[in-house]
Amino acid sequence: MDVLGRFTALGGRWGQPGVEQAALSLLLAFVLGQFAAWVYIRTHSGLSYSRAFVQSIVLLTLIVALAMMVIGNNIVIAFGLIGALAVIRFRNILKDTRDTAFIFWALVTGMAAGTARYTLAVAGAIVFCLVVVYLHWTSFGSRHTGDGFVRFRLLNGEARLRALHEILARYCRSAQLMSQRFHQAGTTEVAYRLTMRDPAQADRLVTELQQMDGVSNVTFVLQEEQMEV
Repeated sequence: MDVLGRFTALGGRWGQPGVEQAALSLLLAFVLGQFAAWVYIRTHSGLSYSRAFVQSIVLLTLIVALAMMVIGNNIVIAFGLIGALAVIRFRNILKDTRDTAFIFWALVTGMAAGTARYTLAVAGAIVFCLVVVYLHWTSFGSRHTGDGFVRFRLLNGEARLRALHEILARYCRSAQLMSQRFHQAGTTEVAYRLTMRDPAQADRLVTELQQMDGVSNVTFVLQEEQMEV
């Protein structure tokens, strides 16, 4: 901790670092990059996962930390580095805007580690990862419109309709009638949007509907939440 505090105090008058300080900066950048990468892996959802992107979080944090040490207080080197980076054309398009947040985090953390602002780098990494975990655990921003849809054919009759509603009430918190299509021979094709009491009981609901007199062609589609693909 004494070494960390001594190097942190140098943040306001940063120049060319020594070997010990450079090693500490790169090690901290690597550890914090790994920390953010693991949080990204555990909280990622959807189909846009990329192993290369996860590795890029770690590598980018290291690269930016090293770049800040190379620049130091030399504005000529800073402009030269900007010109060199401008030659490189990045053609990889990020499919998830959340990935952009991790890229910016890697850039800022690398800058903090490379300029010996270790306390700020560690505190920022902890707060950033805690917020990411909170958003993941609370499913913040997701739209829950129902657990599934059920479609079947039903022979017309008040008794069958009452029995059907009793079954749906046992397994569902709500059942919203989505469509009705009347056919010949006294049958009606109906579709309900369901909010299940327990989604794991969906197979039992389908079984009871199939065993019910006058019900045929039962189709059930379970979906937990709306999400971007």
